[in-house]
Amino acid sequence: MNKDVTLPKGKNIRRSYGPFVVAFSLMALLTYKVAFPLFRPLAWSALLAFFAYPVYRWLHQGLMKGKHENVAAALTTALIVLLLVVPAGFLATLLAKEGIKVYGQIVDLLSGSKAVDFASISERLPQWLETKGINISAHLSFLGDILKQAGRFLATQIASLSRNLLGNTLRMIYQLIAITVATFFFLRDGHIVLDFIEDILPLSEEEKVSLFTRAKRLLQAVVYGITFTAGIQATLGGLAWWKAGLEAPVIFGAIMFVLAMIPFVGTPLVLLPGAAYLALTGSWKEAIYLAIWALAVVSTVDNFIRPIFISEGSSIHILIVFIGVVGGLAAWGFIGLFLGPLIISLFIFFLDSYRKLWQVSASSSKGPSKEKP
Repeated sequence: MNKDVTLPKGKNIRRSYGPFVVAFSLMALLTYKVAFPLFRPLAWSALLAFFAYPVYRWLHQGLMKGKHENVAAALTTALIVLLLVVPAGFLATLLAKEGIKVYGQIVDLLSGSKAVDFASISERLPQWLETKGINISAHLSFLGDILKQAGRFLATQIASLSRNLLGNTLRMIYQLIAITVATFFFLRDGHIVLDFIEDILPLSEEEKVSLFTRAKRLLQAVVYGITFTAGIQATLGGLAWWKAGLEAPVIFGAIMFVLAMIPFVGTPLVLLPGAAYLALTGSWKEAIYLAIWALAVVSTVDNFIRPIFISEGSSIHILIVFIGVVGGLAAWGFIGLFLGPLIISLFIFFLDSYRKLWQVSASSSKGPSKEKP
Protein backbone atom coordinates (compact mmCIF):
# COMPACT_ATOMS: atom_id res chain seq x y z
CA MET A 1 0.00 0.00 0.00
CA ASN A 2 1.38 3.34 -1.07
CA LYS A 3 1.59 5.98 1.55
CA ASP A 4 2.21 9.66 1.06
CA VAL A 5 5.63 10.62 2.31
CA THR A 6 5.53 13.77 4.38
CA LEU A 7 8.61 15.73 5.25
CA PRO A 8 9.20 16.93 8.80
CA LYS A 9 8.20 20.47 9.46
CA GLY A 10 10.88 23.02 8.51
CA LYS A 11 12.61 20.66 6.04
CA ASN A 12 12.36 20.94 2.28
CA ILE A 13 14.13 18.63 -0.13
CA ARG A 14 14.51 21.48 -2.59
CA ARG A 15 16.74 23.28 -0.14
CA SER A 16 19.19 20.39 0.13
CA TYR A 17 21.98 21.66 -2.10
CA GLY A 18 24.67 19.28 -0.84
CA PRO A 19 24.28 16.49 -3.44
CA PHE A 20 23.95 19.01 -6.24
CA VAL A 21 27.13 20.82 -5.19
CA VAL A 22 29.04 17.51 -5.05
CA ALA A 23 27.78 16.38 -8.45
CA PHE A 24 28.38 19.80 -10.00
CA SER A 25 31.93 19.97 -8.62
CA LEU A 26 32.71 16.49 -9.92
CA MET A 27 31.39 17.28 -13.41
CA ALA A 28 33.23 20.60 -13.43
CA LEU A 29 36.50 18.83 -12.58
CA LEU A 30 35.97 16.21 -15.31
CA THR A 31 35.05 18.92 -17.82
CA TYR A 32 38.24 20.78 -16.96
CA LYS A 33 40.27 17.60 -17.52
CA VAL A 34 38.66 17.08 -20.92
CA ALA A 35 38.70 20.67 -22.19
CA PHE A 36 42.03 21.94 -20.84
CA PRO A 37 44.18 20.30 -23.58
CA LEU A 38 42.16 22.33 -26.09
CA PHE A 39 42.52 25.60 -24.19
CA ARG A 40 44.89 27.27 -26.65
CA PRO A 41 43.03 26.21 -29.84
CA LEU A 42 39.72 27.27 -28.30
CA ALA A 43 41.18 30.59 -27.20
CA TRP A 44 42.52 31.25 -30.70
CA SER A 45 39.16 30.23 -32.18
CA ALA A 46 37.25 32.62 -29.93
CA LEU A 47 39.67 35.45 -30.74
CA LEU A 48 39.49 34.83 -34.50
CA ALA A 49 35.70 34.49 -34.44
CA PHE A 50 35.37 37.74 -32.49
CA PHE A 51 37.14 39.78 -35.15
CA ALA A 52 35.76 37.88 -38.12
CA TYR A 53 32.17 38.16 -36.91
CA PRO A 54 31.46 41.36 -38.91
CA VAL A 55 32.33 39.42 -42.09
CA TYR A 56 30.03 36.58 -41.05
CA ARG A 57 27.22 39.02 -40.24
CA TRP A 58 27.65 40.73 -43.61
CA LEU A 59 27.46 37.40 -45.44
CA HIS A 60 24.59 36.01 -43.37
CA GLN A 61 22.37 39.04 -43.00
CA GLY A 62 23.43 40.98 -46.06
CA LEU A 63 24.08 38.68 -49.00
CA MET A 64 22.08 35.69 -47.78
CA LYS A 65 19.14 37.64 -46.28
CA GLY A 66 19.32 35.90 -42.90
CA LYS A 67 19.43 32.39 -44.35
CA HIS A 68 22.11 29.71 -44.82
CA GLU A 69 23.98 30.45 -41.60
CA ASN A 70 26.06 27.29 -42.05
CA VAL A 71 27.26 28.46 -45.45
CA ALA A 72 28.11 31.92 -44.13
CA ALA A 73 30.05 30.48 -41.18
CA ALA A 74 31.89 28.02 -43.46
CA LEU A 75 32.90 30.76 -45.91
CA THR A 76 34.12 33.02 -43.10
CA THR A 77 36.09 30.18 -41.51
CA ALA A 78 37.69 29.30 -44.86
CA LEU A 79 38.67 32.95 -45.29
CA ILE A 80 40.32 32.96 -41.85
CA VAL A 81 42.24 29.76 -42.62
CA LEU A 82 43.48 31.05 -45.97
CA LEU A 83 44.47 34.52 -44.77
CA LEU A 84 45.78 33.83 -41.26
CA VAL A 85 46.27 30.23 -40.22
CA VAL A 86 48.00 28.83 -43.31
CA PRO A 87 50.47 31.75 -43.61
CA ALA A 88 51.22 31.38 -39.90
CA GLY A 89 52.09 27.72 -40.47
CA PHE A 90 54.44 28.57 -43.31
CA LEU A 91 56.03 31.29 -41.17
CA ALA A 92 56.59 28.82 -38.33
CA THR A 93 58.34 26.42 -40.72
CA LEU A 94 60.49 29.24 -42.09
CA LEU A 95 61.40 30.33 -38.56
CA ALA A 96 62.42 26.78 -37.72
CA LYS A 97 64.70 26.51 -40.74
CA GLU A 98 66.30 29.89 -40.10
CA GLY A 99 66.67 29.03 -36.42
CA ILE A 100 68.76 25.99 -37.31
CA LYS A 101 70.82 28.19 -39.66
CA VAL A 102 71.41 30.79 -36.93
CA TYR A 103 72.38 28.03 -34.51
CA GLY A 104 75.09 26.84 -36.90
CA GLN A 105 76.39 30.37 -37.41
CA ILE A 106 76.58 31.07 -33.67
CA VAL A 107 78.41 27.80 -33.07
CA ASP A 108 80.79 28.69 -35.90
CA LEU A 109 81.36 32.11 -34.35
CA LEU A 110 82.03 30.70 -30.90
CA SER A 111 84.39 28.07 -32.28
CA GLY A 112 86.76 30.80 -33.38
CA SER A 113 86.47 30.79 -37.16
CA LYS A 114 84.70 34.14 -37.05
CA ALA A 115 85.87 35.33 -33.65
CA VAL A 116 86.03 39.02 -32.94
CA ASP A 117 89.57 40.45 -33.08
CA PHE A 118 89.64 42.39 -29.80
CA ALA A 119 93.32 43.29 -30.31
CA SER A 120 92.54 45.23 -33.47
CA ILE A 121 89.59 46.92 -31.74
CA SER A 122 91.80 48.10 -28.86
CA GLU A 123 94.26 49.57 -31.34
CA ARG A 124 91.51 51.70 -32.91
CA LEU A 125 90.37 53.19 -29.63
CA PRO A 126 91.63 56.64 -28.52
CA GLN A 127 95.09 56.72 -26.93
CA TRP A 128 93.94 58.91 -24.03
CA LEU A 129 92.17 55.87 -22.56
CA GLU A 130 95.57 54.22 -22.02
CA THR A 131 96.97 57.33 -20.38
CA LYS A 132 94.07 57.27 -17.88
CA GLY A 133 95.22 53.87 -16.72
CA ILE A 134 92.22 52.00 -18.12
CA ASN A 135 93.03 48.39 -18.96
CA ILE A 136 91.22 48.18 -22.28
CA SER A 137 92.35 44.65 -23.07
CA ALA A 138 90.96 43.30 -19.79
CA HIS A 139 87.58 44.99 -20.34
CA LEU A 140 87.37 43.72 -23.91
CA SER A 141 88.29 40.22 -22.78
CA PHE A 142 85.56 40.34 -20.13
CA LEU A 143 83.11 41.58 -22.78
CA GLY A 144 84.13 38.73 -25.04
CA ASP A 145 83.42 36.17 -22.31
CA ILE A 146 79.97 37.66 -21.75
CA LEU A 147 79.22 37.57 -25.47
CA LYS A 148 80.31 33.93 -25.66
CA GLN A 149 78.09 32.90 -22.74
CA ALA A 150 75.14 34.82 -24.19
CA GLY A 151 75.79 33.30 -27.59
CA ARG A 152 75.82 29.76 -26.21
CA PHE A 153 72.56 30.35 -24.36
CA LEU A 154 70.93 31.94 -27.43
CA ALA A 155 72.13 29.12 -29.69
CA THR A 156 70.72 26.49 -27.31
CA GLN A 157 67.34 28.21 -27.09
CA ILE A 158 67.05 28.75 -30.84
CA ALA A 159 68.03 25.14 -31.58
CA SER A 160 65.48 23.83 -29.05
CA LEU A 161 62.73 26.03 -30.47
CA SER A 162 63.53 25.01 -34.04
CA ARG A 163 63.49 21.30 -33.18
CA ASN A 164 60.15 21.72 -31.45
CA LEU A 165 58.64 23.53 -34.42
CA LEU A 166 59.83 20.91 -36.89
CA GLY A 167 59.06 17.96 -34.63
CA ASN A 168 55.48 18.96 -33.75
CA THR A 169 54.07 18.86 -37.28
CA LEU A 170 51.30 16.42 -36.35
CA ARG A 171 50.43 18.48 -33.30
CA MET A 172 50.19 21.63 -35.42
CA ILE A 173 47.88 19.87 -37.88
CA TYR A 174 45.72 18.64 -34.97
CA GLN A 175 45.50 22.15 -33.53
CA LEU A 176 44.71 23.59 -36.97
CA ILE A 177 41.77 21.21 -37.30
CA ALA A 178 40.57 22.08 -33.78
CA ILE A 179 40.84 25.82 -34.48
CA THR A 180 38.96 25.49 -37.78
CA VAL A 181 36.07 23.46 -36.32
CA ALA A 182 35.75 25.61 -33.19
CA THR A 183 35.88 28.86 -35.18
CA PHE A 184 32.98 27.67 -37.35
CA PHE A 185 30.76 27.02 -34.33
CA PHE A 186 31.84 30.19 -32.53
CA LEU A 187 30.82 32.21 -35.58
CA ARG A 188 27.50 30.46 -35.99
CA ASP A 189 26.51 29.98 -32.34
CA GLY A 190 28.66 32.49 -30.48
CA HIS A 191 25.66 34.64 -29.66
CA ILE A 192 24.12 31.69 -27.79
CA VAL A 193 27.22 31.41 -25.59
CA LEU A 194 27.19 35.15 -24.89
CA ASP A 195 23.47 35.09 -24.04
CA PHE A 196 24.03 32.20 -21.64
CA ILE A 197 26.91 34.03 -19.92
CA GLU A 198 24.78 37.15 -19.68
CA ASP A 199 21.91 35.20 -18.09
CA ILE A 200 24.03 33.59 -15.36
CA LEU A 201 25.96 36.74 -14.41
CA PRO A 202 24.64 38.08 -11.07
CA LEU A 203 24.85 41.68 -12.28
CA SER A 204 22.38 44.37 -13.15
CA GLU A 205 21.58 45.06 -16.80
CA GLU A 206 23.66 48.23 -16.71
CA GLU A 207 26.66 46.37 -15.32
CA LYS A 208 26.28 43.57 -17.89
CA VAL A 209 26.32 46.07 -20.74
CA SER A 210 29.33 47.78 -19.20
CA LEU A 211 31.13 44.43 -18.82
CA PHE A 212 30.68 43.34 -22.44
CA THR A 213 31.47 46.81 -23.73
CA ARG A 214 34.68 46.91 -21.72
CA ALA A 215 35.74 43.47 -22.92
CA LYS A 216 35.09 44.41 -26.55
CA ARG A 217 37.01 47.69 -26.31
CA LEU A 218 39.91 46.03 -24.55
CA LEU A 219 40.23 43.30 -27.19
CA GLN A 220 40.12 45.90 -29.93
CA ALA A 221 42.75 47.98 -28.19
CA VAL A 222 45.06 45.02 -27.62
CA VAL A 223 44.78 43.61 -31.13
CA TYR A 224 44.65 46.83 -33.14
CA GLY A 225 46.81 49.01 -30.94
CA ILE A 226 49.46 46.48 -29.96
CA THR A 227 49.51 43.84 -32.70
CA PHE A 228 49.37 46.17 -35.70
CA THR A 229 51.90 48.54 -34.19
CA ALA A 230 54.23 45.66 -33.33
CA GLY A 231 53.85 44.30 -36.86
CA ILE A 232 54.87 47.60 -38.40
CA GLN A 233 57.82 47.95 -36.03
CA ALA A 234 58.95 44.37 -36.71
CA THR A 235 58.70 44.92 -40.47
CA LEU A 236 60.78 48.09 -40.33
CA GLY A 237 63.27 46.47 -37.98
CA GLY A 238 63.54 43.31 -40.08
CA LEU A 239 64.17 45.32 -43.25
CA ALA A 240 66.87 47.32 -41.50
CA TRP A 241 68.40 44.10 -40.16
CA TRP A 242 68.50 42.65 -43.69
CA LYS A 243 69.89 45.83 -45.25
CA ALA A 244 72.66 45.98 -42.64
CA GLY A 245 73.84 42.57 -43.83
CA LEU A 246 72.90 40.56 -40.75
CA GLU A 247 71.74 36.97 -41.06
CA ALA A 248 68.23 35.53 -40.49
CA PRO A 249 66.13 38.71 -40.78
CA VAL A 250 62.90 36.69 -40.59
CA ILE A 251 63.59 35.02 -37.26
CA PHE A 252 64.89 38.22 -35.65
CA GLY A 253 61.95 40.12 -37.13
CA ALA A 254 59.64 37.63 -35.40
CA ILE A 255 61.52 38.18 -32.13
CA MET A 256 61.09 41.95 -32.59
CA PHE A 257 57.37 41.42 -33.23
CA VAL A 258 56.92 39.72 -29.85
CA LEU A 259 59.12 42.19 -27.97
CA ALA A 260 57.36 45.19 -29.54
CA MET A 261 54.10 44.05 -27.90
CA ILE A 262 55.63 44.24 -24.43
CA PRO A 263 55.54 47.78 -22.96
CA PHE A 264 58.91 49.33 -22.05
CA VAL A 265 60.80 46.63 -23.99
CA GLY A 266 60.43 47.07 -27.74
CA THR A 267 62.54 46.34 -30.80
CA PRO A 268 65.76 48.11 -29.65
CA LEU A 269 66.39 45.08 -27.44
CA VAL A 270 67.22 43.24 -30.68
CA LEU A 271 68.42 46.03 -32.98
CA LEU A 272 70.95 47.61 -30.63
CA PRO A 273 72.79 44.31 -29.91
CA GLY A 274 72.83 43.79 -33.67
CA ALA A 275 74.44 47.21 -34.10
CA ALA A 276 76.96 46.36 -31.37
CA TYR A 277 77.86 43.13 -33.19
CA LEU A 278 78.42 45.05 -36.42
CA ALA A 279 80.64 47.51 -34.59
CA LEU A 280 82.70 44.73 -33.03
CA THR A 281 83.22 43.12 -36.42
CA GLY A 282 84.38 46.41 -37.96
CA SER A 283 81.21 47.34 -39.89
CA TRP A 284 80.96 50.80 -38.35
CA LYS A 285 78.84 52.34 -41.08
CA GLU A 286 76.17 49.62 -40.88
CA ALA A 287 76.31 49.72 -37.07
CA ILE A 288 75.64 53.46 -36.92
CA TYR A 289 72.87 53.14 -39.51
CA LEU A 290 71.15 50.32 -37.59
CA ALA A 291 71.43 52.12 -34.23
CA ILE A 292 69.99 55.38 -35.63
CA TRP A 293 67.20 53.49 -37.40
CA ALA A 294 66.34 51.61 -34.20
CA LEU A 295 66.14 54.72 -32.00
CA ALA A 296 64.93 57.39 -34.41
CA VAL A 297 62.48 55.46 -36.59
CA VAL A 298 61.38 52.09 -35.23
CA SER A 299 61.06 53.18 -31.59
CA THR A 300 59.17 56.39 -32.38
CA VAL A 301 56.69 54.83 -34.81
CA ASP A 302 54.77 53.59 -31.76
CA ASN A 303 53.85 57.17 -30.85
CA PHE A 304 52.26 57.78 -34.26
CA ILE A 305 50.64 54.44 -35.08
CA ARG A 306 49.18 53.33 -31.74
CA PRO A 307 46.79 56.30 -31.23
CA ILE A 308 45.25 55.57 -34.64
CA PHE A 309 44.10 52.12 -33.55
CA ILE A 310 43.44 52.53 -29.84
CA SER A 311 40.27 54.39 -28.94
CA GLU A 312 40.58 56.97 -26.21
CA GLY A 313 37.40 55.58 -24.69
CA SER A 314 39.00 52.22 -23.89
CA SER A 315 40.78 53.72 -20.84
CA ILE A 316 43.38 50.97 -20.54
CA HIS A 317 45.97 51.71 -17.90
CA ILE A 318 49.52 50.99 -19.04
CA LEU A 319 50.20 48.96 -15.87
CA ILE A 320 47.30 46.61 -16.68
CA VAL A 321 48.61 46.13 -20.20
CA PHE A 322 52.15 45.52 -18.96
CA ILE A 323 51.20 42.97 -16.29
CA GLY A 324 48.70 41.27 -18.57
CA VAL A 325 51.06 41.03 -21.55
CA VAL A 326 54.12 39.84 -19.62
CA GLY A 327 52.20 37.51 -17.31
CA GLY A 328 50.01 36.15 -20.10
CA LEU A 329 53.05 35.50 -22.29
CA ALA A 330 54.72 33.56 -19.47
CA ALA A 331 51.57 31.58 -18.62
CA TRP A 332 50.06 30.71 -22.00
CA GLY A 333 52.55 31.66 -24.68
CA PHE A 334 51.64 33.93 -27.59
CA ILE A 335 47.88 33.74 -26.97
CA GLY A 336 48.57 35.13 -23.50
CA LEU A 337 49.47 38.48 -25.07
CA PHE A 338 45.76 38.93 -25.76
CA LEU A 339 44.18 37.00 -22.89
CA GLY A 340 46.37 38.44 -20.12
CA PRO A 341 45.21 42.09 -20.30
CA LEU A 342 41.61 40.97 -20.87
CA ILE A 343 41.52 38.70 -17.81
CA ILE A 344 43.13 41.26 -15.50
CA SER A 345 40.86 44.06 -16.73
CA LEU A 346 37.72 41.96 -16.22
CA PHE A 347 38.93 40.91 -12.78
CA ILE A 348 39.32 44.56 -11.81
CA PHE A 349 35.83 45.21 -13.21
CA PHE A 350 34.35 42.50 -10.97
CA LEU A 351 36.22 43.90 -7.97
CA ASP A 352 34.80 47.34 -8.71
CA SER A 353 31.28 45.87 -9.02
CA TYR A 354 31.70 44.13 -5.68
CA ARG A 355 32.91 47.39 -4.14
CA LYS A 356 29.78 49.19 -5.35
CA LEU A 357 27.49 46.45 -4.05
CA TRP A 358 29.27 46.54 -0.70
CA GLN A 359 28.86 50.31 -0.46
CA VAL A 360 25.15 50.07 -1.27
CA SER A 361 24.67 47.28 1.29
CA ALA A 362 26.60 49.18 3.95
CA SER A 363 24.65 52.39 3.39
CA SER A 364 21.29 50.58 3.45
CA SER A 365 22.13 48.73 6.68
CA LYS A 366 22.76 52.00 8.48
CA GLY A 367 19.26 53.14 7.72
CA PRO A 368 18.09 56.68 7.13
CA SER A 369 20.06 59.29 8.99
CA LYS A 370 18.21 61.24 11.67
CA GLU A 371 18.54 64.97 11.69
CA LYS A 372 19.10 66.65 14.96
CA PRO A 373 16.58 69.33 15.97
